[in-house]
Amino acid sequence: MSTEDKVLPPGTVFLTTITNLQKGAIISPSTQTTVTPLEPDHVSALENGTTITITATVYVDAADDLSSLDVYITEPLTGDTQDVYFVYDYEEEVPSALYPYTFSFEIEDPTNSIKYIESYLWDEDPVSSRGTVTEVDPG
Repeated sequence: MSTEDKVLPPGTVFLTTITNLQKGAIISPSTQTTVTPLEPDHVSALENGTTITITATVYVDAADDLSSLDVYITEPLTGDTQDVYFVYDYEEEVPSALYPYTFSFEIEDPTNSIKYIESYLWDEDPVSSRGTVTEVDPG
């Protein structure tokens, strides 16, 4: 899926592009068995005043040359959960090996109403795009 062709849920807006990805050691053979990306792993969310710092790890096909990914969020906030989508250009295939990429970014929460972050490595099929729910640590 090319980021130009992405179809995100209604109310989703661009937040930032992450370029400071930390690439981990290769995982071979891959633990992914379908063309749907694996859900984000090791997600943390730490509140500091009105800012939430999110750190996540995503698993990407080793054949993809990942130098950045885009982050989108849903607006307005519904309830106490903020949906976050990590989007990059990928091919619809089952990978033979994966690389973990870890990164951090911030979300502003001026009313301190976000209690949970639900993060997705986005595939435009909402049935198979599973999210990881993380409770925000009040610090």
